[in-house]
Amino acid sequence: MKTQSHSPVLVFVCAIAMASLSIGCGDDETGGTGATNGTGATGGSGNGLSNAERACQLTDAATVTEIFEGTASDGVPDDVIPECRFEITGGEAKSVGVFFFGPESNWDSVREGFEDNRGGTTDVSGIGDEAFYPNDVGPTSLVVRANGIIFEVSPLIETTFPPSLPSAALAEDVAELANTIADS
Repeated sequence: MKTQSHSPVLVFVCAIAMASLSIGCGDDETGGTGATNGTGATGGSGNGLSNAERACQLTDAATVTEIFEGTASDGVPDDVIPECRFEITGGEAKSVGVFFFGPESNWDSVREGFEDNRGGTTDVSGIGDEAFYPNDVGPTSLVVRANGIIFEVSPLIETTFPPSLPSAALAEDVAELANTIADS
C-alpha cells in the first residue's frame, strides 16, 4: 500500500495563506506582540527572533509528548512556513506544527487568508479569545487568538492512498494543546 505525506500540500497552502496576510514582524518595542514578558504564550518579545523561533517559545517537547500519543522531539523552527515543528514517533501524528502569526491586530487579515485559501472557517468556542478551524482540514487544525497573539496548532499525519480521515482523538489533542498554549 502506497503512503503519502501531506507535507507538500501543507507547505503550499501555508505559503498561499502567508502571501495573503499582513504579518507583524516586531516593529514595536514589544516585537509586535504587545507583550512585555518575553516568554510563554505571548510568543516572546521579538528580540530579533523570526516568527518560527517565536512559535517554538509557545510550547515544548514535554508538553507535546504529554498531549499527543508518542514521543515528541524538541521543536525545530522552519522559517519557510513559518512554524515550529515537533516530530513525533509512535503516534497518529507524525509531527505537530505550531505557527506564530503575529499580534492579535492581524486577526482579521489572518482569518481572511484562511477564508479565501482554505475553504472558509468554522468558529470554535472555549479556546482563547477566539478560535476557528480551516474548513479544508476540520478541527484537526486550530487557529487561536489569545494573550495578544495569533497562533495555529496543526498536526501532520501520514495516510494511505486513498487518504483516511484523522481520528477524533487527534482533534481532541489539537484542542488540548491549543488550550494549553492559550492558557499559559
